[in-house]
This record gives sequence, structure tokens and C-alpha cells, in this order.
Amino acid sequence: MKSHLSVEALNSWDTAVKYQVYQSFGLLILVVAGRGGFVKQQIHRWAMHAIALGMLFFCASLYLRSSAPVTGIDFAWLGPVAPIGGLLFIAGWLLAAFSFIPESKAVAN
Repeated sequence: MKSHLSVEALNSWDTAVKYQVYQSFGLLILVVAGRGGFVKQQIHRWAMHAIALGMLFFCASLYLRSSAPVTGIDFAWLGPVAPIGGLLFIAGWLLAAFSFIPESKAVAN
């Protein structure tokens, strides 16, 4: 891709690759943690879905927009999609953190 893309497009492509790798490793850790049985399963599942959807929105929009010189297709309209993916990342990781908080036990008087 280096010979076909501008410096700006290559930086966008590189950002998408990095985020996809980091989020994939994070999802792998969440899957392993979810199998351990010490998380709130429903919230944990929602967290993983939000992160995966965030990867799709964020990374795919950057890949498509930066590959425009190679494909010849203008994907500029995908500009607002990347921030939505970023919000899904944030929501997913907050949900993931919340899924690890143990439920409080009621104290009987």
C-alpha cells in the first residue's frame, strides 16, 4: 500500500490496523474472562458486541476512505462513521469494566 497511498492515507490505514489489532486482543481477553464465569454474562456479551461493532465502523471506514486512490471510489461520505465506531469502543469498554464489578450481596437484618 505504501507505493499507492499518500502519507495521509497511509497514516489512516496504519491507524485502522493498530486499532483493529488492539481491539482484537482486547476481545480475546474478554472472551477468556467470560469463560471464567466471574463476570455478569449479559453485560459482558453486550460489551463484546459493542467493541466488535466499533471495530467494524471505525476500522472499515478508515480502510475504505484511505484506499480511495487504489479503488477509485470516493468514500468521503464515510467520514462521520469513524466517530460512531469510537463511541462504540468507549461504550463497549465501559460495559466490559462494569461486567467485572461483583454484585453486592443483600445484608439480612
